[in-house]
Amino acid sequence: MHPLCKTADLQDGEVLECEGPGGEAIVVARAGESYFAADGVCPHQAAPLADGELGEDENGKCTLTCCLHFWSWRLEDGAPLDDAEEALKVYAVRVEDGTVYLAGE
Repeated sequence: MHPLCKTADLQDGEVLECEGPGGEAIVVARAGESYFAADGVCPHQAAPLADGELGEDENGKCTLTCCLHFWSWRLEDGAPLDDAEEALKVYAVRVEDGTVYLAGE
């Protein structure tokens, strides 16, 4: 498993840019006690998603909105919402001993 960050590094409602196993930017988001990981750059125009905003969709699922052109995705599965035209790559995570890991790495 590849470590991304410590759980103590993220407060509820925050997004943090971390380094993936190949040096790529991956964002980790915390919503309550749930953690999510996704590509760290917007598929639209490569804006840093660490500057994005967490929210909820109509079903209470965690979403991430890019700060540049307001594309939004559901972090559970990367599904595009509203005006987003592409899905966001998301990653399974595992939390163990106070660390957030990419699952399966």
